[in-house]
Amino acid sequence: MRFWLTLLLLVIWRVAQGAVIVVTSNADSGPGTLRDAIQTANANGIVDRDFIYFNLISTNAAGVTIQLSSELPILSSNIVIDGTSQPTSFLGNPNIKVSLTKISSIYFSGLRLDNAKDVEIYGIEFSSFQSDPLGPIEEKKSGIYLRNSTNIIIGAVNKPNCFNGSYAGILSPFIIPRQDVVNLKISANIFGLSPNGQAVLPNESAIDVSFLKDGLVGGNLLAEGNIIAAHTRNGIALGGADQQISILNNTIGLSVNKNTQYRAANANGIYINGDASRPKIVDNYICGQARGIYLDYVNGGYNIENNKIGTNGLGASTFGNDVGIYIKFSAGGVIGGSVANTGNEIAYNKLAVTLELTYPVSILRNSFNCNIKAIDFVNLPNNKTVTTSKISNITATNVNGVYLPNSKIELFYTDACSDCQGKDWIATIATNSTGNWSYNGAIDLSRSVTSMGTNPDGATATFSKPLIDETRVTITNVICNQPTGSIKGIVTYDASIFEWRNASGAIVGNAKDLENVGPGTYKLTARQNNSCSVISQSYTISSNSTGISEANKVITAAYCGQSNGSIKGITTLNGSSKIWYNSAGTEVSRAADLLNVPSGIYYFTTQLGTCNIISPNYTVNNVEFDYKVSREQVNDASCSSSNGSIQVMGFQTVQPDELRWFNASGSEIGRGPSISNLSPGTYTLKGYSNFGCSYTIKSYSITRIPLPVINQAAQKLYVNCDGTKGSIKGISVNGQTAPYTYTWFNANGDEVARGIELNNVPLDKYYLSVTDRFGCEVLSDVADFGTLKITPIKVPNAFTPNGDAINDVWKIEGVDNYPDATFNVFDRTGNKVFTSKGYNKPFDGTQAGNNLPVGVYFYKIILSANCDPLTGSLTIIR
Repeated sequence: MRFWLTLLLLVIWRVAQGAVIVVTSNADSGPGTLRDAIQTANANGIVDRDFIYFNLISTNAAGVTIQLSSELPILSSNIVIDGTSQPTSFLGNPNIKVSLTKISSIYFSGLRLDNAKDVEIYGIEFSSFQSDPLGPIEEKKSGIYLRNSTNIIIGAVNKPNCFNGSYAGILSPFIIPRQDVVNLKISANIFGLSPNGQAVLPNESAIDVSFLKDGLVGGNLLAEGNIIAAHTRNGIALGGADQQISILNNTIGLSVNKNTQYRAANANGIYINGDASRPKIVDNYICGQARGIYLDYVNGGYNIENNKIGTNGLGASTFGNDVGIYIKFSAGGVIGGSVANTGNEIAYNKLAVTLELTYPVSILRNSFNCNIKAIDFVNLPNNKTVTTSKISNITATNVNGVYLPNSKIELFYTDACSDCQGKDWIATIATNSTGNWSYNGAIDLSRSVTSMGTNPDGATATFSKPLIDETRVTITNVICNQPTGSIKGIVTYDASIFEWRNASGAIVGNAKDLENVGPGTYKLTARQNNSCSVISQSYTISSNSTGISEANKVITAAYCGQSNGSIKGITTLNGSSKIWYNSAGTEVSRAADLLNVPSGIYYFTTQLGTCNIISPNYTVNNVEFDYKVSREQVNDASCSSSNGSIQVMGFQTVQPDELRWFNASGSEIGRGPSISNLSPGTYTLKGYSNFGCSYTIKSYSITRIPLPVINQAAQKLYVNCDGTKGSIKGISVNGQTAPYTYTWFNANGDEVARGIELNNVPLDKYYLSVTDRFGCEVLSDVADFGTLKITPIKVPNAFTPNGDAINDVWKIEGVDNYPDATFNVFDRTGNKVFTSKGYNKPFDGTQAGNNLPVGVYFYKIILSANCDPLTGSLTIIR
């Protein structure tokens, strides 16, 4: 007391490392209030740590309650606010001694940390800090509001805080761009209850911290865990989390003593989202939630160990979640672990584990108990599968089966509920390179055994259950009223007890195969002790069996009307002899197998005791072949040669065993699917089978392809302006065998050019060689420039386009040798009034149909690239 009197006298006691600031008034503002203390601490700077303690003189809870009408100053850094320093305790919890509550209709948070570092908060109740339900996310409020802050501690052992009746107890909103809350520790606090843990005062969310990086909720000690009792949205919500996130020793959805559940029908117990986050969720109790643990887009790996999910660990069966663990759109992680004390107890949930678009998840050494369904896989990623294991045999000393190679199998004793879930772990066994596995050890056959397989990727499937494979069942009916009926071939898994029952429900057999029974209807129940079971379909054994088995029957057809058919592999009871008959009742054989018979209907008789047994009718068909070509290529003869060919590349259905070719006279000329070096004519393909059958498949015609024809009717020879070079144009080629190759030769047979036109060559004799696509060659007539009359170019300098038919056009002599020449006429201002490539239509003194004015014009004629332009004046006279 003397210490506190000294503090009251000094108000602020400054020490070498900071200041102790004492709150002496529970007023909203003024000297000695919490508002004043925060302002003082902020003013002191952030180098030294400031301590805000309390000494509120009071005799009841009202005296230690600070009612706020407006938001307190934002905390700076390096501050400790310690409510446990209050000398008196009136809030029902010896370690929560100060209450902070909002009484205004204005929405604000209790304490706010923006860009703060090294802040600790202890021993305070935060109550009634609601948010505007219609307000944006960045305007949400809470007991403690965090943003872009580092090294924050909220609560500790014997120094808890209490958060109730608020939008969120602790909030860092999801605001973009992200600003991380780094190294946050939230320990030993109470959420959703009064400080004494008696009254239920839910928050919408207890802890809603976005962008948490390297955070701890709870702690390694049991006492460091938070009590997160009542909420409507989230117990712990960490959106956009990053790096290591540890959630340890918390109790969610239960009272302090864990015997009362606070059901949150639409809430998540723990929600974590963050691509690079690495959650570690260990030693928590999570009950009464829509989703106990919800991981969304968590790809840094996660460990969920030693939690009690849906159970308080005391045997209560009504504390289950709708979904115990829900993991969505995430990469690999582990639920449980490979060593003792890492498995979770997952009980009484509607769905124990749901994995959606998530792979691979290892589920190891957990205890599943009385969930409605153990594991649900929703939309596995593309090309990913999980395979449920199967137990082949169960004895008192061995359990074995076959799974995937290089995988692992976990064995469990099941729970007592209907879904056969693994409750008590027995052993973990590795499969070998072929997938076989075997466990040798004592097995309590009064209990049931199930298995859980994890593939080489680390993806675990759900528990195995009794299973029946009925794909290879064989039924032997009763013969001559003897008890020879049987049902065999049913394969069972996860079963050690077998019960065959007749139509009245009486047990008639206790082995997998039912033998030596009379006619009737039977079904098999396969199970273990105190376990779920599986029941086969009903099977009927009739009394009219012949004892004839056709399981290995082979009927070979006769081919091409020959006697080469057969009936083999039919057996009789005790191997009794057969007498074979055809459809006319004529005996054809007394051998066990009927051989070398033509097509037809056959049956046999056999004697069993006093019973004369007649077999069913068996038909030996006659097979004829219908060979039809599906793909072929026919090449006609070309170049006046015998070079035609036919190639068959496929058949529609059956392909002959041998192919032979014949010419029009019937002589064989080749074998195989192709034939070549053919002259024009008709050729026939025949097909042969190994059974001696032959068929005409198709006839083909080979024609002769005509040679291309060189058309020189429009051929013209041209001489260049210098009179030393010439060109040949106007040749065309007619034919059906394009593309063609064109080669020009001179009189000496030397190649001089390629292409259908010949340009700029010395004035000589030339001929054109044309080669078609078959390599056939034809030659043109010789073109001789020596026969060409060369007319000099004469360009007149005037003409009279007056319509008198005399000199009405600008006639230029000698231009026929220059089909590619260009002709241009310009007026005095340089405007082009006439242009032409070649001079097929002479200039008539008009432009666009209108007469040009009388006067002087200028021309420019370019005969070729090798000739100088011809220029001059041109006068139009009318």
